Amino acid sequence: MEKCSPSPISQLFSLEYLKTGIIGQTWYYLLIFCFLYYIVQIGYQLDLLCTTSEKNQTTSSKPPTTTTTTLEHEHDVCVKKTKDYFKNWAAHFSTMTRLLTFLLGFYVSTICKRWWDQVSKLPDADNLGLVLGGLVWAQSEAEADAARDFKKTILRYTHLSWTMCFARISTPLSNKFSSAQEYIDKKLLTKSEAEALKIDTDDRDCSTLWWVPLSWAVSMVNDAFNNKDKGKDGLIPKDHKDVVSAICKVRNDLFNLAEYRLQPLPAIYTQAVWVAVYGWALISIVANQSRMHYRDNEASLVVTILLSFPGHELLMFLLIFGWLKVADILVDPFGNDFWDIDLVSTLDINIWKSSVTIENQEKATHSQLLKRPYLK
Repeated sequence: MEKCSPSPISQLFSLEYLKTGIIGQTWYYLLIFCFLYYIVQIGYQLDLLCTTSEKNQTTSSKPPTTTTTTLEHEHDVCVKKTKDYFKNWAAHFSTMTRLLTFLLGFYVSTICKRWWDQVSKLPDADNLGLVLGGLVWAQSEAEADAARDFKKTILRYTHLSWTMCFARISTPLSNKFSSAQEYIDKKLLTKSEAEALKIDTDDRDCSTLWWVPLSWAVSMVNDAFNNKDKGKDGLIPKDHKDVVSAICKVRNDLFNLAEYRLQPLPAIYTQAVWVAVYGWALISIVANQSRMHYRDNEASLVVTILLSFPGHELLMFLLIFGWLKVADILVDPFGNDFWDIDLVSTLDINIWKSSVTIENQEKATHSQLLKRPYLK
C-alpha cells in the first residue's frame, strides 16, 4: 500500500520535508533581507547615515555653547532627517505592495491554470483498452490470437506516440529515449517500423513524427472493420468509429500538451514579475526600518536593535517569495524537479495497465464470467 503523505501543515514543521517546504524554498531570501535590514538599522542607530556636509550645516545653523550641545544638536537633526526619509519610502512602499500583490496574484493564477490544463489532459490508454475490449471480438477460436495481437498492437502504437510526443517536451523522457534504439529496446518500436518512419536506430531526432503511429492504428481499425472474409465480420463487427474516436482523443490531448510546452508564455511576462518583486524587496529594506532610536528614550543600543526585529516584514517576504516559487515550480510540470510528474514512471505504469487490461479481457472471455452468470 502507498504511504499517505502528511498534511501540508505537518510538512511545514517536518525536517523530512524542510527542503521542499516554503521555508526551505525561501530561507535565503529571508536571510539576505535580515542581513541588509540590520546593516541599515545599525547605521541608523549609530548615526552613520548622516553625511559630513549635513553635520557641518547643522553645526553652523545654530551656534553651540558647548561640545555636548553640538553633538546633541547634530544627533537630533540627523535622526529627524533619517526618520523622514524612512517615512517617505514607507508611503511609497504601501502603494507598491498593493500593486505587486495584484500583479503577482494574476501571474500565479495564470501559471496555475496552465499547469492544471496540462496535468488534467495527460492522456493514457485506459479508455482505448476498454473500448477495444468491447468492440474487438473473435468469431472463432482460430481468431482469438489475431484479436489479442490486434489489441496489443493498437495499444503499443498508442504508447509509442505518447512517448515520442513527450520526449520532445520532457527532459527526463528525452534523456531516456534519446534514439530509436531505446524505443526498440522498450519494445515500443520494431526495426521495420523505424524504417517506415525513416529514422536510424542512432537518430537522436526520432520523435518528430510522433502522430504517425496513431495513424497506423486508425488504418488497422479501418481494415479490421471493412475486411470481411467470405461474408464473415472482421475483428470489429460494428461501431469501429468509437475506436477511432478514442484514438483521436489521445492524439488531440497530446497535441494540446505539445502546444503548451512549445509555445510558453512570453519571457517578458516572467521578467516583469521578477523585476517588480526584486524592486519591492530592495525598497522594503529601507521602508520597513524601525524608526525608534535608542537615544530617544535613553534605552540600550542592543535592546533597541533586538526590538527592531522585522517579524511582519519577514512574513511578507515569506508569502511573496513563496508565491513566486510556486509559479516557478508550476511552469514546467514535466521537468526534473521534485514536484514534477515523472513521465518515465508514468509510461511504465501505463504499459503495465494496458497489459493487465488485455490479460483480464482474455481471461474473462475464456472463463465462466461471460457465460451469462445472471441466468440460472
